[in-house]
Amino acid sequence: MAESGTSLHFLFKLSEIRQYGLMKQSILATALVGWFLLAPCADEASASSNRLITQQDAARHGLTRAWFAQVPLDPGRSRVTHMRLFEGTGQLPDTLFVQTDQAVVHALDAETGQTLWSRTVGNRAHPTLPVGINRELVGVANGGRVYLLDRANGRLLWERRIKGVPANGVVLTDQFVFVPLVSGLVLAYPIEKQTIEEEGAALPDAADLGPKKPAEEGEAPAEPKPPAPQAAADEPYRPFALKQDFIDPLTCVSFGRITTQPVFTLEDKKNQYLVWATTRGLFITYVDLQRQSEFAVRYQLRTRSEIVTQPTYLPPAASDDNPEGLIFAASRAGEIHAVSATEGAQAWRYAIGQPITEPIVPIRGRVYVVTELGACLCLDALTGQEYWSAQGTSQFIAASQKRIYVADRDGQIRSLDAESGATVDGLYAADMTIKFRNLMSDRIYLATSSGLVQCLRETEQLEPIRYRKAAATSVEAAAGENFVPAEPAKPEEKPADQTEPSDENPFS
Repeated sequence: MAESGTSLHFLFKLSEIRQYGLMKQSILATALVGWFLLAPCADEASASSNRLITQQDAARHGLTRAWFAQVPLDPGRSRVTHMRLFEGTGQLPDTLFVQTDQAVVHALDAETGQTLWSRTVGNRAHPTLPVGINRELVGVANGGRVYLLDRANGRLLWERRIKGVPANGVVLTDQFVFVPLVSGLVLAYPIEKQTIEEEGAALPDAADLGPKKPAEEGEAPAEPKPPAPQAAADEPYRPFALKQDFIDPLTCVSFGRITTQPVFTLEDKKNQYLVWATTRGLFITYVDLQRQSEFAVRYQLRTRSEIVTQPTYLPPAASDDNPEGLIFAASRAGEIHAVSATEGAQAWRYAIGQPITEPIVPIRGRVYVVTELGACLCLDALTGQEYWSAQGTSQFIAASQKRIYVADRDGQIRSLDAESGATVDGLYAADMTIKFRNLMSDRIYLATSSGLVQCLRETEQLEPIRYRKAAATSVEAAAGENFVPAEPAKPEEKPADQTEPSDENPFS
């Protein structure tokens, strides 16, 4: 009986072992089948994230793929974060600047896609904010430092450590680089160009750049050199440098936290004007160009709720009834404000009743507004009169002569009739996660986070339609010509104290 019980126990164990082996084989087979089924899907998803819009697909919608380019980056460690467009001046073409989160700036020809230059600016571990651009320079804020590059070739010309944490990208004019801080302060560092006259003279080394320290006690200061004349915009490119003299920046105090990148609006014979938004409203400021010692608030527009969208500017050439031009801003509560660029006088106000988190787009005497609930409105820029509205949109993309291109909530591109707002066509582009908001021209720029950049244009539009001119920011003073800066109002409260960041990591 004992032997019989042992045999039965042995057979039972053997059956369990066989069942366990069959179960392992079944699990392994299921895993292999699942892997073979999911692998093509993963490849397809990876391919769709870098999908090119074919010429056949574009032609069905009246478009042409003008060019495409792959920005070199490691998709596993880096991604595209910002895109900026600036019109060509002189010998420099229209330029599309593409930035990554690894502190790399790529400059592409906006009409051909050719890479003009590429450079790592600052520390890869520190946040890099959107670039600021003028006719000859590119400004980049990285961590606690600001860098100025030659727009033609990316050569480093100027570097400063700033006293504070930048809130957004810098703004460049011909005389200053403006740096907004999270404390509400805006710093204006003077910049002065000097040409290199000698043929074949060695350009300054980037490692030698930096502010010159003040002279020690008993040491004679260096003789100041007269500024060299600047080359005209239409002359051939000439190498130049920026003076590295140590000069304290001008400071302007604005109440509240700065929420957007400031905007340079215009320049008259005496002043340069800037505008930026904070949690306390809209601030229009000026810099006295004659004394270059005064940077103050000209006008403040208080709003019922904070402004989270970047203000936009309509130059006076497009608004003849207002020689100063108009500034547009929208609050989160759904109010659109149109004010004059220098006096701050309110031209009109329009209440939509829906939150607005997208910038107001002024083009050809009209403004386009996209609300958070998906409405797209077309208003008259001078009066605020509504022309039409469309539903189901999420972002403005570009405008041509007869069409307005927007993105819907599914990420697809819809073309609207410019006169009625009716939907004309649609193009699948949900996998193009970055759709550039183009206020400068009619070109459509799309990109993926992995660095694939594409440009679309209407088939018959060989030359771009430009809505902004670089020279249009300098105008003859009208109301601002006789403007005598008043004493700035005494601050109601002091800005919050800010601890000065260290060189290693200002965001620690």
